[in-house]
Amino acid sequence: MIVTDLHIPAGVGWTALLTAYGRAQESRDPGGLVCDPFASMFIQALSGGRVSGGDGLPRLGPAVDDRSSTLWTAWRFYFSQRTPFYDQRIMHAIGEGAQQVVLLAAGLDSRAFRLGWTERVTVFELDQAAVLDFKQAILTRHGASPTCHRVPLAVDLRGDWPATLRAAGFDPALRTVWVAEGLLMYLSRSEADWLLTTMTALSAPGSRFASEYFNNAWHDADIASDTLDDQDWAAWNLVRGAFRYGPVTDTPAAWLTGHGWTPDQITTLVELARQDNRTVPPEFGRAKAPQAWLFDGAYRPATTTD
Repeated sequence: MIVTDLHIPAGVGWTALLTAYGRAQESRDPGGLVCDPFASMFIQALSGGRVSGGDGLPRLGPAVDDRSSTLWTAWRFYFSQRTPFYDQRIMHAIGEGAQQVVLLAAGLDSRAFRLGWTERVTVFELDQAAVLDFKQAILTRHGASPTCHRVPLAVDLRGDWPATLRAAGFDPALRTVWVAEGLLMYLSRSEADWLLTTMTALSAPGSRFASEYFNNAWHDADIASDTLDDQDWAAWNLVRGAFRYGPVTDTPAAWLTGHGWTPDQITTLVELARQDNRTVPPEFGRAKAPQAWLFDGAYRPATTTD
């Protein structure tokens, strides 16, 4: 069990909070890759105190703000490095004409507030009710307003979420950008295939899909285990136990192509970091370390002629 002195509302996923923690740290660092002023608001709400300026963030499970945890250094690298990839791919899709953004397992994502999208863009945020309620309460407390049309939807992604999505105004005839950030590794291969098949059935030509998953399973030997404390081990074991690795046996190009999508940008966390001249933690930098693929693809169904 992950121990924390912070008050975490029941049902709010700790992975969503850790992602926000990493984005809050990155936003506060000079030269950070992410500018997410809302991330600190969520951590502040949990701590009951003010988190701003040079104040350190309170510990949240494995997340620490003093660079003392090798595990958190690696995880923060992962969260912070992937965020701008998604930002850029979504903005690219909107520039191509996408009018709908669907965030699957949206968590504490704040893109509807921080990326300057206009009212012509509708963002559907799908997640558990507890996550969305916590998120809305904090946003309301701070008087935050989205720049686009935002539609939070409490759903179970294992259930009939497409019906809920369509009832909320989603139009399958419009170009959509689908985002599954930090999701596929928690699904089995069959669940990941079902998800992409379902998205395909709801996608107009020119729609896009952005996501990530690992190319291999993680093992204890992949981390510096002698540096982990009890909370680090609790977090590591929880993640290891939850990962089902999605389409791990296929490359993103093969997986997308198999579902009728055309691969576009495919990269890895390490490749992006080296392009940004960022230090790669050894957990990702070792020769045989599992890599995180980040990718997007476009839906361009074959046309037929009579």
